[in-house]
Amino acid sequence: MSSNDQLVEILKQATPRQLQKLLANMNTVDGSKIKAKKIARTEKYFSVAPKPHHCLTFGVYRDTVDYMAEIGTDAWLSQKVNNRTKNATFVTVRKQ
Repeated sequence: MSSNDQLVEILKQATPRQLQKLLANMNTVDGSKIKAKKIARTEKYFSVAPKPHHCLTFGVYRDTVDYMAEIGTDAWLSQKVNNRTKNATFVTVRKQ
């Protein structure tokens, strides 16, 4: 018998009062904090990511965006060359 089956049996045998106590003692995750962090990361990315029309070619843009996704926006921002100007025509391209 697996641990899941044992848990199912225990829950089937529990009284409504015991189930109510169990649910009251369980920690619930506040999804609004998680969602707020995700929105903040997305807004930060779009505020600093190069726009296609600011890059010399689409290949440069694609490589830059792929590189940002690979190392993360914060790491990309910490690289000195990316902070010279916000919407520069030059970007750091990953070495092949």
